[in-house]
Amino acid sequence: MIQPVALLGAVLMTLLCMTGCPLTLEQRWEAFDADRRQEIGVKTTDYYLSEWEKPAKRGTTADGDIVWTWELKAYGGAQGWRKTLIFTRGGVLKAFSRDYWPKDN
Repeated sequence: MIQPVALLGAVLMTLLCMTGCPLTLEQRWEAFDADRRQEIGVKTTDYYLSEWEKPAKRGTTADGDIVWTWELKAYGGAQGWRKTLIFTRGGVLKAFSRDYWPKDN
């Protein structure tokens, strides 16, 4: 079931995109968060392998959950992002986190 707040956020983001106004970096990350929240309990490891390709790191928690991390670093690591997805033992998305660090001018 889609949460009303998440649906409203997705609709607003779509409307912003349709107006031709470019999204700020923070708005893009907020859209990323909204998309992942909707995918919890729905999307699987197979989906992310086909859409995001192979993660940079793979691991498991003490509870047996699957942890995959994708990373991008630029400017010698001064700028980049990290996206971490946590899946159940059965491979269904359970949680996510992300981190972004902008390049200092």
